[in-house]
Amino acid sequence: MNKKQIIKYIKGDLDSIDKRKVIEWIRKNPENQKVYNILKAKYIASTFKDAPNNSNDFFFERFKNNIKKRKFGKKIYLVASIAVAFAFLWNFQPNTIFNDTLSSPKESITKTLNDLSKVSFITERGDKKEVYLPDGSKIVLNADSELSYPREFNDSIREVTLVGEAFFDIKRDVTKPFIVNTNSIKIRVLGTSFNVKSYSKDKRIETTLVSGKVELIKDEETPIILAPSQKAVFHKKDNKLEIEEVKSLDQVVSWREGKLIFNKTPLQEVVSDLERKYNTKIIINSKTLLNYEYTGTFDNLSINDVLKLLTISSPIKFKIADDKIILE
Repeated sequence: MNKKQIIKYIKGDLDSIDKRKVIEWIRKNPENQKVYNILKAKYIASTFKDAPNNSNDFFFERFKNNIKKRKFGKKIYLVASIAVAFAFLWNFQPNTIFNDTLSSPKESITKTLNDLSKVSFITERGDKKEVYLPDGSKIVLNADSELSYPREFNDSIREVTLVGEAFFDIKRDVTKPFIVNTNSIKIRVLGTSFNVKSYSKDKRIETTLVSGKVELIKDEETPIILAPSQKAVFHKKDNKLEIEEVKSLDQVVSWREGKLIFNKTPLQEVVSDLERKYNTKIIINSKTLLNYEYTGTFDNLSINDVLKLLTISSPIKFKIADDKIILE
């Protein structure tokens, strides 16, 4: 990953695909995270116009001078200096362990490290999160996903960008349409609830309407309007958009309650969902299984229980080698 690409990511100048590549590179190892943290810290420091020569040390020196002027004792000065140093290290610590709450340090750091006019939330594999937008809309972000949006919506539009999967419950506002940008299509709503599944590595993008009405916009084509219990499926390879009737909305949005429901689902898709939910690597070591379609429900099970259920309810066997699950 070159420096120029990382700087573009920091400034928010990359599209969703290139942005995801940078994120994956950062996550790859602690050294990459460290390089990113340093570049981001320098960029933030350079945005302060009153800093001579964009010096990162300027702010710390100015703080020390202010402390001295206030006639604080040596002990208080020392404590204050340590506090500043600790705050700096906390904001750019590459190996912090995070909680699964909206007020977690991870989200504070994520917000700090993004452009000041934008907010981004990134969930790891095995994680999910509730996000509340400036207009009061609620979004549940599934594992291994990213949501970004302006800190404040402007007067004419509410626009967010999604990579991954999320359930949207949008506050109705006829004067401000709500737009979801994915890699290939845009989804326009006024006030409704719907699910979007748009992972970079998946072969298709799915938009399922639960209530209200949404429009799907692809290139310059005529928008397609969805009715409740309909799903729009965009096939990336064929560049084709199709509409399907959804027999069970529970199957689509069950991930919010920790469930995974499959109905004649290709095993490769099942594996992808399991990898994201359980933060594990699963390999299909059989050409026959690549054509297998699985039907079943995993209701808040551990990965071990999932594997046991697979062997009972299907012709699938598994083994574990080098921290990978191999299906045979």
